[in-house]
Amino acid sequence: MSLSKLLALSAFFGAAGNSAVHVAIPWLVLETTGSSAQAGIVLGLSGLSVIFTAPLIGGLIAVLGARPVSVWADIISATSVLLFPIVGTVFGLNIASLLIIAIVGAMFDPAGATARKSLIQPVVEKEGLSLTKFNGTYEAVATIGTVIGPTAAALAISVIGVNATFYVIAVVFVFASATASFIPVITVRGEKGKAFSVSNVVGETRLGVSTLWLDKPLLSLVGLYTMLTAIYMPVESIVLSRYFQDLDEPQILGFVLSAMSVGIVIGALQFHRAVRILSPRNLVVISMSLIGAVVCAMAFLPDAIAFIGLGLALGLAFGPVSPLTNYLVQRRVPQHLHGPVFGTQFSLTHLALPVGTLALGLIVQSVAIAPLLFVIGALFIAVTLLVGFFGPLRRLSVNAIHQVDTL
Repeated sequence: MSLSKLLALSAFFGAAGNSAVHVAIPWLVLETTGSSAQAGIVLGLSGLSVIFTAPLIGGLIAVLGARPVSVWADIISATSVLLFPIVGTVFGLNIASLLIIAIVGAMFDPAGATARKSLIQPVVEKEGLSLTKFNGTYEAVATIGTVIGPTAAALAISVIGVNATFYVIAVVFVFASATASFIPVITVRGEKGKAFSVSNVVGETRLGVSTLWLDKPLLSLVGLYTMLTAIYMPVESIVLSRYFQDLDEPQILGFVLSAMSVGIVIGALQFHRAVRILSPRNLVVISMSLIGAVVCAMAFLPDAIAFIGLGLALGLAFGPVSPLTNYLVQRRVPQHLHGPVFGTQFSLTHLALPVGTLALGLIVQSVAIAPLLFVIGALFIAVTLLVGFFGPLRRLSVNAIHQVDTL
């Protein structure tokens, strides 16, 4: 099997495992404590732990290499998942033990994903593939895993129970680790022969953060992507859920979200064509403005068929964003710093997501759905155009003007 297929499979299994956990853990907490509030606390606090570990994991990748970090991160994830049924059987679970295990597992969630992203360019160069095309394929496969994971977890819980489901999820993480283990060590490190130490990891982390900070066009793109994450995901999980719950039509919400996922996959797979036609700046502006326009259109609360069509359109517009971000990091940042830069991006998006979810969760209680959607969409268009035409993003191109080699 080719290296690119191995990496894509690892991304699929890793994404499926991580997304399945987000269904299984709240279910287990509910079974154990009977409290939906405590389920939210466990999932929320474990998610926030990623903010502090993601940049350091990027530094770890720079020192040790992406492949070993990818392999061991998924092994650790599998082990942490197994702790839920094992500790429950041997000692019994309570809110404290559930929280500790969830936090330990979540701390390494971004490690596998960050390491796999750092493997994209060396794998492509090793096999002589198109970097733009494989970035799209990689993100499409990861998205499919993210969609399948929760559905499979929910079905498994209904058939074999939540404890047995954790064993299945652990096997999925083992598959993610095993497929990555067959990829040879082909990544570039910051310094040849650099030994592992906390100071070296922190130093590479600081170097990656500095590289991103000094590359203002790329930083603007990451900032827009972070804002998109803070708005896009809560619109899915909070705003639309509230709307269709009020209508008592959860099946329509399912169709809309499925259409979004299909759109993301198609949009990601077409990234290599889009980037040949449009400059990076124009692709960012068009994609993100279209996302805002679709959200504005949703504010008119059309019928089910139109809503599903808008979900597809939103996914199509969103699809090229992740591959483009990957591609520009790969082209503008030295290869040995991909891990720290991707880790910093993970940290920012994971910080933005709970903030956006909390804000929209509070707002949606007192504001009508239609004007809220319109304001969100309009705000996103305004910020995108402002940054795209008057901010550093207007200088965004494939090649960086400045690069940071040392601190």
